[in-house]
Amino acid sequence: MKTVTKSNSKTNQKPAKSAPKVQQIRTILSEVDYYDYSAELAQEKSDYYHLYGY
Repeated sequence: MKTVTKSNSKTNQKPAKSAPKVQQIRTILSEVDYYDYSAELAQEKSDYYHLYGY
C-alpha cells in the first residue's frame, strides 16, 4: 500500500520569478490607412483564390 503526501502547502512554495515586462506597442491607423490596408488584404486574398482555384 502506497502513501501519497502532497507538498503543495502555501508555506513551502517559493515566490515565482516575475516575468520580464513586455512593452506593448500600439499602432494607431488613420481611417485612410485602415481602408488601404483592408484593400491590400482583399487583393491578396483575391489573388490567392485566383491562383489556387478555390
